[in-house]
Amino acid sequence: MSLSLIQFKRRLDIMPEIKGIDVSRWNGKIDWKTVANYGMGFAILRITEKGNIIDSTFEPNYKGCIENKIPVGVYKYSYATTIAQIKNEANVVIKTLNKRKLDYPVFLDIEDKCQENLSDNLMMKMIEAFRAIIVKAGYKFGIYCGYSWYQYQLPEGAKKYDCWVARYPNNDTGELQERLRVPASTGVIGWQYSSKATIPGIPTKTDRSVFYKDYSKSSTTSTNSLKPTTTQGSDTMNKDKAIDALIACAENEVGYLEKKSNSQLDDKTANVGYNNYTKYWRDVYPQYQAQAWCAAFVSWCMMKTFGLDVAKKLLKHWPYVYCPTLGNLFTKYANPQRGDIVIFYRNGTFAHTGLVTKVEGDKFYTIEGNTSGGSSIVPNGGGVYAKSYYNSNLPGTKFCRPDYSIVTSILTSNTSSTSSPAPVQPSYTAWVGSCTANGTDVFSGATGASKLSTYPKLNAGNLVDIIGESGTRYQVRIAAKYIGYVEKSNIKNPNTPAATTTKKYPFVGKVTASKLNVRKKPGTEHPLLPEYPMLNKDNLVNVLGVTKDTKGDRWYKVSITKKEYVGYVSAKYIIKA
Repeated sequence: MSLSLIQFKRRLDIMPEIKGIDVSRWNGKIDWKTVANYGMGFAILRITEKGNIIDSTFEPNYKGCIENKIPVGVYKYSYATTIAQIKNEANVVIKTLNKRKLDYPVFLDIEDKCQENLSDNLMMKMIEAFRAIIVKAGYKFGIYCGYSWYQYQLPEGAKKYDCWVARYPNNDTGELQERLRVPASTGVIGWQYSSKATIPGIPTKTDRSVFYKDYSKSSTTSTNSLKPTTTQGSDTMNKDKAIDALIACAENEVGYLEKKSNSQLDDKTANVGYNNYTKYWRDVYPQYQAQAWCAAFVSWCMMKTFGLDVAKKLLKHWPYVYCPTLGNLFTKYANPQRGDIVIFYRNGTFAHTGLVTKVEGDKFYTIEGNTSGGSSIVPNGGGVYAKSYYNSNLPGTKFCRPDYSIVTSILTSNTSSTSSPAPVQPSYTAWVGSCTANGTDVFSGATGASKLSTYPKLNAGNLVDIIGESGTRYQVRIAAKYIGYVEKSNIKNPNTPAATTTKKYPFVGKVTASKLNVRKKPGTEHPLLPEYPMLNKDNLVNVLGVTKDTKGDRWYKVSITKKEYVGYVSAKYIIKA
């Protein structure tokens, strides 16, 4: 058996998450050899504690990770409330590291109670000051905090950086609970899912996380030429070997993250953004660059593995762009087989696709492009992931079956048929536009009448990112997540500056309701502030900022009696005093 075939036979059920731990002196003396044998993808070490004192276990923990080849990063729990204090914290971190190699970032843990009442402006300046020192020293930078802090306390501007968040249940047993997953589609790079995990070699319960980004590896291999993958020493390939080769190709792409521009497209994790720029559309059909790319990923894997001509025959059209089209060309099977192309049925239409890598009874495994981790169907998630589903839970989802027997006779003769990719279109200079009319349709494509199922309408005054144009439509990104198309006539002139919010915080507000609940977090589902649960009409409060709850309703963050008590109140019952 050739080396390539051995590679094809490796496990295909690898999860996309990289599992690891974070530790401090509270975890005691750690047997890192045992930890390494158990299998840890990374370890994040506390480097200093309160008072900028070096964590007493940092040195032995770092040494243990390096000796046992565990990728390592560090975190700094911050107690700073001023820019000067946080600069000092950063400088101590750099001094302690003393030019040591880190695979993973220096994470700033900013979530202490002393920082709750800091303004967004000050907190952002502190984060930037810390980051500048870390990056200047040659290290990667990230932010760690609890999920609630990430949602309601962390300045929006800070979320552009790599954020690792903690979210686990009150009945934490150390096991990953999928219902609480914070997926990569939210913008985070990692989820700490337990603080009570049991890890061989560690004498205490331990924090455990999954990362959606592997800092220890970076793909620099160019795929521009897209030479097909072949079995060495063989002129033919049977159906099973063809499927093995295809899946091996797809598996190699797991972890690829879409880009914010046409830069560094071949690197798995560089230039990450949610603008739908990928090497897949570049190589398959550059005219579609910056559009949804789950189908492009399937086309790319077919072309890279078998060559362009064979890929066209396997897919019955080129390129594979739109799930309903594939569904019309192929027999749609109710049950999957390995090598099938799955077309997921969601919100009344075929909305997402991927490759089936394995089937175990009712459960099937996939590799998908433009999705995210977790078990749900995510049609525009931003990366390549391995996933699994139960077919019985997906009514309407179907499976298309390419005829891999054609590969047997034409694979080798077609190894030179793949052409070099066409020149990449210049990157579109994005701008912010304003919708001019209520009930404006958002379409799924540059042409046609199909509406975007996830966000079908805009209203007058809604702001959107304009990220491209085609014919009579602008390509728009809505809420930093949804991609669609809007008629140019319904968007304000691109030369007109977009409307901006000029509200300043803090300001003094006055209660208009006879009774107004003060809650611990924004949203009526959250408990009342125990120290000060109620305000009365005409009471004055300091309004520190504004946020939205899960329903989209606005809430003010307020301080009462000279900032002694801080909570959230519905913004509709507060006016400027």
